[in-house]
Formats: sequence, structure tokens, C-alpha cells
Amino acid sequence: MSTEEKTAEGSSTPQKSSGGKLAIAVIATAALAGTGGFVVANSTGGDEGTTTAASSGEAGGESATTINEVDIPGENRGYEDVHTDEPLVTTDWLAERLDEGDLYEQGIVLLDVSEDLPTSELTPYAEAHIPQAQYVEWSSEFTQPNTREFIDADEFTELAQSLGINDDTTVVLYGDNNNWFAAYAAWVFNLYGVEDVKLLDGGLHKWEAYDERELVEEVPSVPEGDFEAKPQNHDIRAFQPEVLEIAEENAAADGENVGEFNLVDIRSAEEHNGEVGVDPEIFEGEGASIWGHIPGSVNVTWTEIVDEETGEFLPEEEIRAIYEEAGVDFDKPIIAYCRIGERASHTWYALSQILGEEVKVYDGSWSEWGNSVGVPVANNSGERAGLWGQQ
Repeated sequence: MSTEEKTAEGSSTPQKSSGGKLAIAVIATAALAGTGGFVVANSTGGDEGTTTAASSGEAGGESATTINEVDIPGENRGYEDVHTDEPLVTTDWLAERLDEGDLYEQGIVLLDVSEDLPTSELTPYAEAHIPQAQYVEWSSEFTQPNTREFIDADEFTELAQSLGINDDTTVVLYGDNNNWFAAYAAWVFNLYGVEDVKLLDGGLHKWEAYDERELVEEVPSVPEGDFEAKPQNHDIRAFQPEVLEIAEENAAADGENVGEFNLVDIRSAEEHNGEVGVDPEIFEGEGASIWGHIPGSVNVTWTEIVDEETGEFLPEEEIRAIYEEAGVDFDKPIIAYCRIGERASHTWYALSQILGEEVKVYDGSWSEWGNSVGVPVANNSGERAGLWGQQ
């Protein structure tokens, strides 16, 4: 999560600050009625059966302004060092490289980035893993303590070098849950300028459960690498102020997608419609007080683009057809979101790396949006759902 803005009727302006940092300034204003207090927009939408509420207030009252500003170091590098001609490798490809010997000597670093839920039917890394794979703990190694902001470029450099990554290394990532967090790692690696990043198509499921290939207990040791991270590439990361601007345009157009970006919500249809929030026993701190979706977003659940049996991505033409049918206009760039950004990264990988489109991940996602005050929310259930609903 890049910022923790509490916004009402207002505007957001990303501006470059000194030192190459992006100053995210959110200015929220709300009219004060004669009796005092904020009057904010609760939720907005326009689809059939969508509940809506807008801000109201009496003219002439004083206004209150809240400004939250966070500096996120970054730059705009475009997509040249992000898009790759060969984003996926097969389990056969990896098995052949392992048969040839040391992956590091072949310029390959293999990383396991798994969620490791107790309910997983796959073997956790600590017990056994694909030969020569190292483990990266996404929840602690990618983010700063007590925030959801990522480690800085210097810290990422240290992490990458500890994994043996050089400028010319091919980084191959895999994980459980059909590569949810492996794709998240791929996005983070691209964010910091690692140029040759690939996913093992089908991930650990394909290797272990479907192919029934070998797992080992040995943890590899690799020489320290020399990779130097770049500042974050903000062309592949969306922040809440940018999404808010798009959402407000869509809300004003009765929920139609009129903004310059497509918004793709990859959560379940029930979450998108506002019928359910999240299961706190599974997702713990990822719940949201407001249920629904960002106005103008289309819903394509991530499972629609993978093979149910192998966990591999569907062919490129099938993936494109699924999004076109859902209403994605490929003449416009795309912002994908979920709850915390990991499944949105899976969608980012499909749309950006496999299809070659211009795509950002809004990693604040619904855990940020659904807990913010005053942002527009569309709910197709016809109910006032969530913490503020009549449950």
C-alpha cells in the first residue's frame, strides 16, 4: 500500500519532487454543514441494482482540508525493460537445465516464492523443493517493517545480490497457488529493474503434483551477485490518487468506464458485486469495511486464465478473448487490482508479459480502497454491505 489516504470530494495530484521522488499528495475537501462535521461521499455506482450515495451539504459552510503526502522514490522508465519475448518457461525446460548441472553457472537463479498455507496440498520449501531453488519470503523480504511499502532500492539490491543475481542473470520464479506470489515477485523484480524475469509455467503444482518430478531437501549456496537496483518503475505501479481520479470520472458517468485506463478487478464475482467481503479466518488482516468494487472496473477472476488441471496459463489468444469479452478495451492501458496485489500481479503477468500490453498493478487494492473514507464504491448487490451495512 503506497499511502493511507482518507479522501472525500477532492482531487489528487502526483507530482515529481526533488531527488527523483514521487510526491503523492492527496487533498480531500468536504463541506461542513451548519452543525459542523464532515459530509463525505459514501459509495457511488450506476449499474442496475447498484446502491449509490453522494456527498451533500449546505452551501456557505467552512471547508476542511486533509493532506497526506508520502514520498515514494521512483521514476518513469516505460515498458522497454519490462516486456520480454519469452516470459514463461516449461517444467521440461527447467528439468533439462537441471540435467545439465549447476544453474548458476548457466546464468540462472531459481527462486521459490510460495504462500505456504497449511491447507496447501503441495510440499512446503522447508521440507523439500525443486532442486537448486532458493526461497524468498514475500511477506517479510519485500516490504518494510510495519508498513506495506516495499523495501527501497538499496535494500532490494542487497536482497538480489544475496540471491546471486547479476545484471545478466535469468531469474526463474515459481510458487504454489498457481504462481500467485511468484507472479507478485516477478512484478516486484521488474519494479526494480531486473530485466530477465520468467515464471515457471504451472508453478510448483505442475512440477510436483502434475508431472510428479523430484523434490530435494538440499538448500543451494550461490556466490553473491552484482545486480544494482534501479528506482521503482512507476509506469507499472498505480497509486490510490491515480485510481481515485479514474474512479471519480467513472462514477460521474454512472459507472461506465470512461477513464483513460481500464480497471480490472480479479477478485471473485461475489466480492466484486459486494455480496461478500473476505473470510477473516483465511485472510486475517485483509478485510475491508466497505464491500463492492471500484466504479467502472470489469471483473475477470484470475482462475479464468489458467488451465484447471495443470495450473499453466491458457494460450495467448484465449487470454485476450476472455478480457475482450469482459469489456477490456486493449486500446487503453490497464490497472489491475485484487485485495493486496498478489493475484493482480498474476493478471499483470498475463496481460503485460504474455500479451505485451501496458499494465499497472494497484497494489493497495481493496485492502486500501475498501477501508478508505469517501472514495467512490459501486455495489451491485442492492444492499448497503460491509461494516456499515445492515447485516
